[in-house]
Order: sequence, then structure tokens, then C-alpha cells
Amino acid sequence: MSAPGVAPEFPRMADWRPRLPMAQPMETDVRACRSGLIGRGLATALVAFAAISSSALTGWAQSADSYPAKPIRIIVPFAPGGSVDIVARMIGQHLTEAWGQSVVVETRPGGGTMIGTQAAAKAAPDGYALLVAVSNHATNPALHATMPYDALEDFEFISMLARAPVTIYSHPKFAPRNLTEMIAYAKAKPGTLSFGSAGPGSMTHLVAELLKIQAGIEMTHVVYRGGTPAMNDAIAGQIPMTFATVLQGLAQYQSGLLRALAVTSAERYPSIAEVPTFKEQGVELVASEWYVLLAPASTPKPIVDKLNAEIRRMMALPNVGDRLQAIELFSSTPAEAKDFVRSEIDRWGPVIKKLGLSQD
Repeated sequence: MSAPGVAPEFPRMADWRPRLPMAQPMETDVRACRSGLIGRGLATALVAFAAISSSALTGWAQSADSYPAKPIRIIVPFAPGGSVDIVARMIGQHLTEAWGQSVVVETRPGGGTMIGTQAAAKAAPDGYALLVAVSNHATNPALHATMPYDALEDFEFISMLARAPVTIYSHPKFAPRNLTEMIAYAKAKPGTLSFGSAGPGSMTHLVAELLKIQAGIEMTHVVYRGGTPAMNDAIAGQIPMTFATVLQGLAQYQSGLLRALAVTSAERYPSIAEVPTFKEQGVELVASEWYVLLAPASTPKPIVDKLNAEIRRMMALPNVGDRLQAIELFSSTPAEAKDFVRSEIDRWGPVIKKLGLSQD
């Protein structure tokens, strides 16, 4: 800058060059202009976003405070009467007692649980449609080339609910009285033995398939739309045996309508302590059916948290599992539930591919 009173110096003609685009000044000016516009625009956007977010969070918090304001629907992707149905009804009863709002259990069997699961995935994400999913949720992605939903991303995970080992229940007139005898029977009469399960890809089905591999036997899977129809046919003698959770056939076993050949727990299971494990009978197979509570993706976090808190409170109540002695009840955080299901997808996917199983 010139001193006060001194005329400013201009560049000499020799230093002047034509700069028609005026690149540097224009770029500087444009950057400055853009910077100002972007800065102002960004600030405006951030303020708007903050306002929207604050409004949304306030709305969600208010909705959680008033939740539930109408009946809740729990979808069970199996036929009525099975262990999943029993667990869902227990959860529903406790939620009704805690919140004074009715809970309806809706059974939607078929498609290896995918019919009911897809219905839950497409339901409004408002906390009024829930799903009790089991191991099929982790095995279906490996059994099908395409899926109508993503087992992880299309759901909010609320809590783990329970787990239970698998039992082989047989008709009393079926000659084998334990797993060892059953394996010998299958080897003596190859291709004549059939079994039921909760459906393709269920943990009960996978246990049977793994048994076939490990024992070197052949058995034919009779497909049912859930464990209850399979159990009914085993009781009636239409099939010689079915693979089911302990709970599902416990009453019929205790009354003599069924025989229990083996259980997949690591040690003797308390409710059927007289039944030997697979391991005791020479088959290294330990597995459990598990149960998890889900909601559609984008269900507001405050509602998910409220549901989780109530499930955890419920599981801590004394004698909560008195009517479900054949199932181990427990709870988890939403993150723990999602991590567990992810680990089960990773665990069973390679097994299913190795077995060559497909439902397409």
C-alpha cells in the first residue's frame, strides 16, 4: 500500500500481459464466493438438520413414552403349538401384564420360516409388529440363492430370549430305544428310515443331517410346516421319529406317548436327565435351538430400548421359567443379539454348503 498522499503505483507497460480469462483472480474470487455460499449453505443445512433431528428425537422419545398405545402383534413363523409359539405367548403375557396392552400372537408358517419373517420385515417400523425368530434366521441365507429380506439389515434386534437342545422323539413301537440302537437299525435297513423336523433349514433338521454324516447312515427327511405337525405324526406312528426341541415333546414323552432317544446338550439336560446325550452315545454333536426377538428395521431406538428393558426385567423375575422348564430363558442387549446371530450365520453357512443343502 502507498504512503498517505502518494499516488499508487501501477505496473509498467512492459510488465503488463493480457490475462483475458483472469484465471487466478477469478479462481480466487470464485473460490471465495463458493466458500461463502457453501459455508452459508452448509450452516443453514446443519441448522435445519439439527432442528429435524431434534424434532425426530423428541417425537421418538414421546412415542416411546406412550408406547404401546394399541395392541402389539408378535409373529411366529411356525404352526401353532410349537416351542416358538409357547415362548412368544409367554413374552406376550408378560408384556400385557407390564403395560396393560394386549399382545396378539400371529402364526405365519411356511417357507422355512420365510413367510412369517418377510411379513415382519415389511411391517411398519413402529414397535407394533415383532417377530420371534429361531435358527432358521441364520441358516436360510445359506439355503437360498436369493432372499426376500436381509437377515441382519432388515431388522432391529431387541434381545435374545431362550435356547434349548434338540431331542430325537420316537414312537413307542419304534424298535430302537436309544441313539446307538437307532444307528444300528438304520445301517441294517438302509434307506428305510424317515424323520420329521421343524422344517427345512431348522436346527432340528440340521442336527439330523449332521447325524447322517457323522454316523454314516441314510434317513429321509419328511418336510412339515413346523415341528407340531411332525410331532403329531410321530405320536400317531405316521413317521418313526422326529427331531424337536426338548420342550416340544416333553409332555408327550412324560405321558408315554413318545420315547426320547438322545439329546444334543453337552451334558444331561435337567428336564430329561434320564436321557443320554449324543456324546455319551458316541456322536460328537452338541447344538441348541435359539430364540431371538426382532422388530422391523428403522423401529425407533427408544422403542427398541424400552422393549429390551422390559424383556431383561422379565427374565430377571423369580420363577419366570417355571412353565418352561425345558427351555433356558435369558436376555441380552440388542448389540449382543445381533452379534450372536451374525456369528451363527458365519458358523452354519459353511456347514450347509458342505452338506450340499439347498431349498431353491
